[in-house]
Amino acid sequence: MRRLVASITAAAAVTLLAAGTARAATTPPTKITIGGTAAGTLPGRYLGFSFPLDALAQADITTGTLPQLMKTLGPGVMRWGGNPENATFWTSTGETAPSWAEFTFTPAHLQRLKTLADLTGWQAIIGVNILHKDPARAADEARSAQRILGSRLLAIEIGNEPNYYPDYTPEQYYADFETYRAAMVKAAPGVPVTGPSVGRVPVAADWLTSFANNEKRHVDVAALATHFYPACARNNPAAITIPALLSTDYRSAVNDRTSLLASLAKGLSRPALLTESNTVSCAGRQGVSDVFASALWGVDNQLLVAQNGVSGMYLNGDVSGVCASPYYTPVCPATPADDSAGRLRAQPVYYAQLLVHALGTGAFLPVTNNDLTDLRVYAIRNGTRLRLVIVDVDDPASTTARKITFALPASYHHGSLYRLSAPSLAATTGVTLGGHHVGDNGTFSGPTLTTLPVNGRTLTVSVPAGTATVISLTP
Repeated sequence: MRRLVASITAAAAVTLLAAGTARAATTPPTKITIGGTAAGTLPGRYLGFSFPLDALAQADITTGTLPQLMKTLGPGVMRWGGNPENATFWTSTGETAPSWAEFTFTPAHLQRLKTLADLTGWQAIIGVNILHKDPARAADEARSAQRILGSRLLAIEIGNEPNYYPDYTPEQYYADFETYRAAMVKAAPGVPVTGPSVGRVPVAADWLTSFANNEKRHVDVAALATHFYPACARNNPAAITIPALLSTDYRSAVNDRTSLLASLAKGLSRPALLTESNTVSCAGRQGVSDVFASALWGVDNQLLVAQNGVSGMYLNGDVSGVCASPYYTPVCPATPADDSAGRLRAQPVYYAQLLVHALGTGAFLPVTNNDLTDLRVYAIRNGTRLRLVIVDVDDPASTTARKITFALPASYHHGSLYRLSAPSLAATTGVTLGGHHVGDNGTFSGPTLTTLPVNGRTLTVSVPAGTATVISLTP
C-alpha cells in the first residue's frame, strides 16, 4: 500500500496520481458527484458502547484505562444491559437473590456508573429485567437510577431482545412495557424509557413495527430502540469471512433494519437508537470481528446508520476477560494481568469510532456512487467545510489504488487528507489513523494531515485499497 508523505505539492500530487499502480494506470477514474442539498445529519453524542450489565461489578472500570478510552471518543452514550440483564436481580435493601439470579444489581453499582459518567462526560442507558416479572422492583431501580445518575441517565431500556423470550408475543411485550413504564414513572416522575430493543432476526422487525404502531395511540417512549447485527457467528460460521463482512449483502441488512427504525421513530416524533450492534453477534468471529476489516466495516456502517436518521449507534463489547471474549469488542484487556489491572486497549473497530468522532457533526450531502461493491463514500458539510469519507473495501493484497474524480457542490481551494490504514485487512495490530495509534493510556494525539491540492469544483485523488480516507475541503 502506498502512503502519502506528510505534505505534497501540486506537482508531486500529479506524479502520485499517475504513478504505478495497475488499476490507477489502466482504469478510468471513478466519477462521484456530491450534491448540495442536505440529506440527513451526523449528530453529536452519536457514538457509544454497549456493555453487559454485570460488568458494573468491576471496580476498575473507573480506575483503569476505560475512562480515557471513552473520553478520547468525545461525549457518548454507554448502554449497560445485554443477556446478563435477563438474569439480573435488583435490590436496594440487601435482599437475598433468588436462585435464577446471576448478578445482583444494587445502588452501589449505580454509584460506580455515576463516577464513570462524571469522569467521561458520557450518558448512560441501563436495562431492567422483564423476563422475571416484577414491575415494582423495576420501579425501585428507576427511582434509584434517577436519584443517583441525575442528568447522566439518558434512558432505561425495558427488556433485552424480548423476541427471544419463550412463548412471548409482541402484544405481551407491549402490555408488559406499559405496566413497567407506568410503575417506573410513578416512582421516578419523568424518567425516560426506551424499547423494544429487539434482536437481529428478521421477525424482530415485525416486533419493532408492532411496538411503534401501538405507541402511536399514546407516545410514551423516549426513544425507539433496536439491536442489530448482520449475522450470528453460530450460524454457518464458515460463511462469516472478511469478504462477507464487507459485502453489500451485510450492508443492505444493516441499511434495511435501520431505515425501518428511523422511519418508525420519525412517525412517533422520537429519536431512533441502535443501542447494540457490531460486526456479527454471538460473540463475533475470530479473524473477522477482531481484525482491520472490522474498522472499515465500522466506518461505513456507522455513517450509513447516521445518514439513515438514527441518533446513536453503540458498539457491543466487554471490559473483562481477554480480547477473544467477545471477538468484536471495541476495547479489551490483552492479558489476564491487564484484566486484573483494568488496562484495556483499543481494538481495530475502535478506530472506526475514532474516525467518526474526528469528523464532528454536520449535514450529509447526497452522493452519486455507482460502485458500492468496492467503494462507500460519504459527504458531510459543516458551515463552509466539506468532509469526504472514502472507504475502499477492496483487498490491498490483490488490488491496487484507484483514482477518483469528485464533482463538488461548491468551489474549494484548500484541502487536506488522512487515512485509516493497517498492514492488511486481516491485521490485528498496526492500525493507525492519520499515521498514529491509540496510546497504551487510551489517549490519541490526532491524525497527521497531508496537504491536498484542490482548485474549484473538481477534485481527483488516488485511494489505496483497504483504507478509509478522510478529505477536508474549505473555500
